Amino acid sequence: MTDAILIDERRDQRLLIATLNRPNATNGIDRAMGDALTALAERVEQSPHIDALILTGAGRAFCSGGDLAMFKDALADDESPETLASLLDGLATTVHSALRRLTEAGPLLVAAVNGPATGAGLGLVCACDVAYARPTATLRAGFSKLGLSPDSGTTYFVPRRIGLRQAIPFMLGGDAVRAEQGLTLGFFNALIDGDDDVFLSEVITRTQALIACGAAARATRALLRGSAEASLADQLTLEQRSLVALAGNDAVLTGLRRKLSGT
Repeated sequence: MTDAILIDERRDQRLLIATLNRPNATNGIDRAMGDALTALAERVEQSPHIDALILTGAGRAFCSGGDLAMFKDALADDESPETLASLLDGLATTVHSALRRLTEAGPLLVAAVNGPATGAGLGLVCACDVAYARPTATLRAGFSKLGLSPDSGTTYFVPRRIGLRQAIPFMLGGDAVRAEQGLTLGFFNALIDGDDDVFLSEVITRTQALIACGAAARATRALLRGSAEASLADQLTLEQRSLVALAGNDAVLTGLRRKLSGT
């Protein structure tokens, strides 16, 4: 049975908190959840009033990745290799599109990792700009345990987060990384202890602080996101354009005058 609301959304000022809401399936991603991620991406793209998106999970898990029950049901009906290949192809198409659109939409992406994040769940965590975790959270690639290669951007993001030499044994071994090790490796910015409400409240507070600079938050994120693929000359040009554009923004100019005058 599918939950009525697959991604529960609520606003907190200029934040959108999106909670994956299949707790009985450890927030696994099936076709319906893939469609819900697409709908979330569309809302984030279309709202100029969202400066940050916080992703978290309902229940004990953040996201267990692709829904294994869905794969099991499909293979029970037809054990041909084409069945699984077609299912994975369709799901990956949907999830990858949503993931790309979320990262390109503009708002700061923050992962509030309340519990295990596996497979595509790991991809969601790594795609975020900032990640906070509870001490009980774990990260696992998991693909190799099923004899499959990775998806959901993990081969792009994981080596950028922890380096290639750390990424290869992590991805191939398929073993869980506990929160403290994830912090040391660079997957997480900080660990936050406390129950679900305390944890999420602290993530919201820290995220509000990060976007307090207003339009500069989006601009800075965009510059940092693109810097790895840019030459120094190109990056300097982009920095100058961004700086000049912000300086011509009425709201930025008003705030700057207030700060410089000490009021």
